[in-house]
Amino acid sequence: MKPVFPLIDIYDSYHVDLIPTEENLSKAPATELLIKDNHSLLYDGQGNIWKYYLKSDLFEDTVVNRVVAHTLYNPEFEVEPVWEHAGEYHIEDIKEEIQRCIDYDEGIITQYEDADIIKKEIAICFSFADVVNVLNKYVFDARPDEILAEQKRREEAND
Repeated sequence: MKPVFPLIDIYDSYHVDLIPTEENLSKAPATELLIKDNHSLLYDGQGNIWKYYLKSDLFEDTVVNRVVAHTLYNPEFEVEPVWEHAGEYHIEDIKEEIQRCIDYDEGIITQYEDADIIKKEIAICFSFADVVNVLNKYVFDARPDEILAEQKRREEAND
């Protein structure tokens, strides 16, 4: 069983990322292959929550390879994600998770737009696709000139 992409990745309980395709998980450095719990929960558009770790037939987890990867040389390998179904969610669950991530944001999610605006947009989402569109609009595929024009329209409407 595998997730349906794109995936919304909530990692370390307060960072949000978007993984558009499985191809985005096809290469990784040796240090990532050593991590069996990447602290991620991934949400797909089918209402499923996933966990994963990366594996590669070209990398052997030995003491020597661990030391080398963490000190001298951290090569990148072709990898394959190993998926584990971790449960199901309702759209309100992912919206709450993202709202919490915005509250803990360190200027990444809110790089182009104020937290309140993004939170309002997330709050009115009806579907996973709506949430992905909001994240793309303000974070992952942001067009600063369009966001600036939107901010200007809001200011003019408030004057």
